[in-house]
Amino acid sequence: MSDQALLISVRLLDNRYHGNGSWPPSPFRLYQALVAAAYTGSDATAEEISALLWLEQLAPPIVLSPIHKQSTLTTYYVPRNGADAQQGDLAAAAKKRDAKLVKPWLLDAQQPLQYVWFFDEPKPEAQTLAQLSERLYQLGRGVDMAFAWAEQLTANQARQIIFQHTGPVFRPTPQGVSNTLDCPNPKKSFESLVARYQGQLKRLRKGEFHKPPLPVFQPTGYNCSSSLLLFDIRDHNDNFAAQPFTQASLLTQRLIERAKQRLLPHFSAQAERYLAGKGANDADKALRIRVIPLPSFGHPHTQPDIRRVLVEVPTDCPLKLVDVEWAFSGPLEFDLETGEIDANTPILIKATDRKMLTYYGIGEQKAAHVWRTMTPVALPLDPKKQLPIDCDLEHNKSGVSGAQRRYKQSQLFHAASQALRHSGITAQVQIRRIQREPFDRNGTLAERFAFQRFDRTRLYHLELEFAEPFSGPLVIGNGRFQGLGLMRPADEAPQSLLQFQICPDNQPAAQDRPAFVQAVRRAVMSLARQTLGQANRLFSGHEADGSTARSGRHEHIFIATDDRNNDGLLNRLLVIAPWHVDRNLKPTSKEQRDFQSVVRQLSCIRAGALGIVGVELITLNEFDGKDRLIGPAQQWQSVTPYQPTRFPKTLTQAPDAICADVLNECQRRGLPKPKVTILSLHQGPNGGVRAHIRLVFAVAVQGPLLLGRESHQGGGLFRIAQ
Repeated sequence: MSDQALLISVRLLDNRYHGNGSWPPSPFRLYQALVAAAYTGSDATAEEISALLWLEQLAPPIVLSPIHKQSTLTTYYVPRNGADAQQGDLAAAAKKRDAKLVKPWLLDAQQPLQYVWFFDEPKPEAQTLAQLSERLYQLGRGVDMAFAWAEQLTANQARQIIFQHTGPVFRPTPQGVSNTLDCPNPKKSFESLVARYQGQLKRLRKGEFHKPPLPVFQPTGYNCSSSLLLFDIRDHNDNFAAQPFTQASLLTQRLIERAKQRLLPHFSAQAERYLAGKGANDADKALRIRVIPLPSFGHPHTQPDIRRVLVEVPTDCPLKLVDVEWAFSGPLEFDLETGEIDANTPILIKATDRKMLTYYGIGEQKAAHVWRTMTPVALPLDPKKQLPIDCDLEHNKSGVSGAQRRYKQSQLFHAASQALRHSGITAQVQIRRIQREPFDRNGTLAERFAFQRFDRTRLYHLELEFAEPFSGPLVIGNGRFQGLGLMRPADEAPQSLLQFQICPDNQPAAQDRPAFVQAVRRAVMSLARQTLGQANRLFSGHEADGSTARSGRHEHIFIATDDRNNDGLLNRLLVIAPWHVDRNLKPTSKEQRDFQSVVRQLSCIRAGALGIVGVELITLNEFDGKDRLIGPAQQWQSVTPYQPTRFPKTLTQAPDAICADVLNECQRRGLPKPKVTILSLHQGPNGGVRAHIRLVFAVAVQGPLLLGRESHQGGGLFRIAQ
């Protein structure tokens, strides 16, 4: 086991990185920078060459990255090297410019990039590399100036640094092929870089240009997703041999036991540890093979029996993928001594049709925010701490107090949070519901999946909501290696109303609402340009040519704010899709996706003199009863003044004109005809009129209600009348 580590830290002088390729800068790029540092000003010493040759033979390093994101594409126009074509006229040559596209990575320059190599025992080469690192001056392109430092640590010290790192961690997964970083190639990279440098010096030979030799490196997988083996359960006639839905744990145990017996003669230690989990410690959990029975669904009348099995093999699992595939293929049961197979025994055959995986959110395009369990989660409840409510009493309202119910719910939510943490889920997630009843029409009560150590009191169905789209397979809980805790994306309509909590550190005053709303609009348009490449009409209210949209319909977003506790400070922000306010609009699927993908990213608003205002997406309705801005309700009263779309000629005509204008607005928005009562009138500058009004509908109406000329900026906002 490795006992020592070399840690090289690199800090860029700017908060931008312009080098080609994906993030982070590859270990080979750092190796190139070290070679360049060794040959800067003079030839490298024998000790430095020996150290560089030693470094290229080490296993790929772990890379610790600062928090980062990619900027928008920027075009620079640079002078063309064409002085000869202009007969030496530098002024004319400077007018000939070429477009240069740049899309740098943005990062926190105060947090360094760190590369950690592990090796067996203290080496003098590591100390030489530590000294050489101090001569590094650049990482990436010429504009990516940097400096570095290095130190030789014990392996435990390096692991502690990795554990405490707050940014992304990139670990090598050599068997993976989806995400790769270039690493030094043992015994070839150093010589190839020297040969390339010599070739650069001699490109022009006998009047001809000769291309210098290319550097040699080794693409290595980093943070690659696990390999997924999908099997069909068939009979001897090649028909599906469906297994009972509630026996998922029993089926998983049979499959693991059979695969283990096939692997034992060849890989006894690995089969026991990484397949059956015997002798495995906490560090081995990330390397264990996971067997996931997949219930069938997709049609309301489909019986959720198990017809397919998914085997998830981590990329750094010691067992090779081909051996795992061989171990699981074949009959579910057979005689180990004679090899005889019962004619009625189902057979596992590698599936050729993998479309079923999309139902479980597998694939980047199938990521989802909301997930629900298909098989219940085994919550990590402490058996020594008995719950105050027995399962049989859970629905007996007369025998259980409200305090007992709240206490039990708090225990369940805490246990569900622990289950997510134990399963390695680090994404921001909200637990929406915990219940014993299934979410699907053809689902099954949680207690019917009880199996051996997973008794009925620990099994629950969960509904989760992630802040960012999450990809499958998603399996959580103590039964995740026993066929329980399987989740799938929930079918739900895209949200057209997103609410944000304004962070209390810098809440704008209520009178600063117009300036704050304008800052929010600019922030949303900036996110649209970053995400979609342009701030289209949905976010800007302008056509592609820059002209104001004049279709006569409300086809761009509405923004509103709320002083929920009436303390004079804005503490809630609402960003609303136009089809949510104007019921006559019919959005396209692209508009719905664009609205969600852009607005969900809103987290920081630079509001000029108001300062930087942080906002946080509210994933649940945190308010008891009806929300005062959302309803539904029959009677509504204006929060912000209503400004009519057409000004009355005189103040005496204003009441009748405003009532008529409100009725027209409601008709245009697809709302029922209300009874309008004017509570107060105010004449502004230039003859403008604003009014506080009350609306009474014959039926309950869903909010938010935003009417009038300033409705897109939060004017004409209504709340439920007291």
